[in-house]
Amino acid sequence: MIGVSPIEIRDFLSLNELSEFLEKEIAWYENLFKEYSERLGSILRQQGLSSEEVEKILRERGLARQASKGKGKKGKGKDLSLEGWFSFKGLLFSADKQGQAEILFESIENAEKIMNKMKETRTLIEELQKTGFGPGLSFSVYLVDGVPEKIFVQKAGETVRKYKLELLLSTSMKPTVASPTNEEIEKSSEDENEEKPIEESPKADKDSEKEIEDSSEA
Repeated sequence: MIGVSPIEIRDFLSLNELSEFLEKEIAWYENLFKEYSERLGSILRQQGLSSEEVEKILRERGLARQASKGKGKKGKGKDLSLEGWFSFKGLLFSADKQGQAEILFESIENAEKIMNKMKETRTLIEELQKTGFGPGLSFSVYLVDGVPEKIFVQKAGETVRKYKLELLLSTSMKPTVASPTNEEIEKSSEDENEEKPIEESPKADKDSEKEIEDSSEA
């Protein structure tokens, strides 16, 4: 499951990768469509669709009720300036659950519209692949609500190199201590032997002392 960004530029190494990305986005919008449809159905089944108490709060905050501009088409949700909506400097509010139903209608319509555009784009991508277009190329895609609007094409190798550089820069690397070579080990042993003082054995010291004593007695 992914979340669709309103505006995004995303890089793809192949048309197949772009097609798979669109599949995931279509699935995301389908789940959103289903969720909002269920919420809308629940609202329409409820009784008592208005809330006078909340409308009173809106009036006390200085929000003015929008004048009705005529009947809008049911289910379209395009004209939110119908009776039941309050305006604060152009920002609309509603305490009526009919208003909640309207925005759900509009959200459902937008989700369906975007899904259809995605499916059309996916079909175009498949047609391009059938013509042999795509191998050896990479694509930088400008997405609006997840729908490709413009595509920049370049050689695949250039994008691969950029990905490797980004990976290198973003990876935390710890310094490692190199293992000593055989030459370094031998040199270290020689240095230790040269620096180590020559120690006389205890036996040699005793023999020297005995010779001195014999000499004195003689």
